[in-house]
Amino acid sequence: MWCLESSYSDGRKGNENNNNNNNNSNSNNYCICFSGGYAHLDKIDETRFLSSKSDVNIIFKNIYHKLNETIQSNPMDIKITILPDFFIDRVIKISNMEYLTDVVERKIKVGGGSVRGLSSVDIKGGNAVNVAYCLARLGVKVDLFTVGDEVGHSVLDTVFKKFSSQVHLHIKNGKHGLTTIFEFTDTSFSVSNVMLSDVGDNGNFGPELIESTTNCDDDGVLSILGSSSAVVLTNWASNLRGTELMKYVFKNSANSLHFLDPADITERRGEFVRDLKNHSELIDLLSINENELLQIIYALSDTDDVVPISLDEKNTGPVTPLNLCKHAMFLSNLFKIDFCIHTMMGSVWSDGCKTVFVNSITPSKINIVSGAGDSWDSAFLFGHLMNFTDEEKLCFANLFAFLYLENVYDDPPSLLDIVSYIHDYYF
Repeated sequence: MWCLESSYSDGRKGNENNNNNNNNSNSNNYCICFSGGYAHLDKIDETRFLSSKSDVNIIFKNIYHKLNETIQSNPMDIKITILPDFFIDRVIKISNMEYLTDVVERKIKVGGGSVRGLSSVDIKGGNAVNVAYCLARLGVKVDLFTVGDEVGHSVLDTVFKKFSSQVHLHIKNGKHGLTTIFEFTDTSFSVSNVMLSDVGDNGNFGPELIESTTNCDDDGVLSILGSSSAVVLTNWASNLRGTELMKYVFKNSANSLHFLDPADITERRGEFVRDLKNHSELIDLLSINENELLQIIYALSDTDDVVPISLDEKNTGPVTPLNLCKHAMFLSNLFKIDFCIHTMMGSVWSDGCKTVFVNSITPSKINIVSGAGDSWDSAFLFGHLMNFTDEEKLCFANLFAFLYLENVYDDPPSLLDIVSYIHDYYF
């Protein structure tokens, strides 16, 4: 592995150490890290910063040994509380977007009708549910607080039944969300999904909904929060009371890691940025994707904050490893929060001083899109709580998301699946 640290005009120099053991199909992945304060952002030179691509074999070998030790030891003493959203998703795969728009337009002109021959499937959904499920597959103990009607109760009970006492469901009676997801797999552009959502009671999910769940009488909400290794709040953007809920669960879990993934903040980006500034002391890790990064930058452009790369909605600029690192470091310094940014190109983490970028592992075929970001979050959080190095967390999260996208095991991968895969491809 090459670990590259930036050279600075004040005389500080990074260090390199090299191991070019390149023997697997994913060896084009690389890890880059550098240290330095925000004041030096404008002095980072791309030709120096990205001068070498680093083989990640050694990182994965270290992960392999750590996971093996975990599997062979006693059950993990990790308990995570996750909330609040649950959706039932209908995924419709579209291989030709032009055909879909044409046929829909023709149907509208003649007063309606059926469009047949499309592939669709109903699956569990919602960021909280997806994260809970992925973490359960990794062997973590989970408390999931959400909302659902009788059908939703039945779906969640069935989905999590195989995890027995490992997962505790706390379901408030109400209307869960319903989403129709169009997965576009046209070869002319990268695979993406567009979601049409009825958020149900997820849109007004306040503290009283977790306080009144009927099946947490024994341990109580405050006891569950207080004993959690981490508390994960997802889909702030769909919940008009998301900030109120965030303050309640994070303030009542003082000894826990606080992880926030806001989902698509496009319609509330200004409010989200203001809330980050006002409540940053409650948040330890913020996880966003490329679109959410851009929305934060757009929102900041309307304030007095100066971003390292000027962007507007007509000019998003090239998304490069250097730009991602600059933005991650800037945002981490601005909000005093650790930032994780995961994109199709790669993922980056920054605490405002050290910044690490790891290139993505490109799937040979994408068999599932919905929930990919949730799978990444789950694996990064797992690595963090397992005391992985920063480089290991990103590599592990990228690998987990890759296996999720390819759906190699017809389910998110387990620890045994990941250990087996690393052995086969990185040794």
